[in-house]
Amino acid sequence: MLRDSLEKQGGSTPKGRTPRRRPAERRGQSEALEGEDIATTRWEDARHWMSIYADLLEFKRGILGRVRRDMTTLSPPAQKAASVDLEIIESQMEGYQARLDLWYRRLWELQGLWLDPSGRMVRHKGREVALTKREFQLLQFLLDHPHRFFTTTQILGQAWADPALFPEEVRNYVRRLRKILVDLGIPVDLVNKPGRGYSLVFRTD
Repeated sequence: MLRDSLEKQGGSTPKGRTPRRRPAERRGQSEALEGEDIATTRWEDARHWMSIYADLLEFKRGILGRVRRDMTTLSPPAQKAASVDLEIIESQMEGYQARLDLWYRRLWELQGLWLDPSGRMVRHKGREVALTKREFQLLQFLLDHPHRFFTTTQILGQAWADPALFPEEVRNYVRRLRKILVDLGIPVDLVNKPGRGYSLVFRTD
């Protein structure tokens, strides 16, 4: 749930979250929020901050969608003003995404997950398994883009750089990768959301 109190830069903050107010971030960058400590040794802290940034991103997406829809009904001067708001929101979102990525990497460090590109090995808490080239590329791609969804076409073009492959091959490798994640006890789910695609989502339980 989200509350209606506005942030200084044209947005709101999720219920229960108290991010420090600050000037709009430079594009793609964001300052740490009050209380963040990236050097923490507690994986629960990392998961907590991931949840905060994921909530902020989801809320900003809602604002962004509403502003874009409303722009079609505005006069030209109002549209120009709204476009400035869009830039601010997009800049904030890029900053939040950068912080989310940072905490995601920290969480994997604390969880003991390690990828070896040279040997295409994945290790988790002392257990390891060798992956095929495409399995490794898919896992690394999804880990490098946490909490983001990719369609079959995007995976073919970005994870494997081979859009000539068939979509069925993506689904096949997804099934294989899911089994590997279970076998290694890695606490993530490779989810598929209709209309959005595939993503690695850290398990919260």
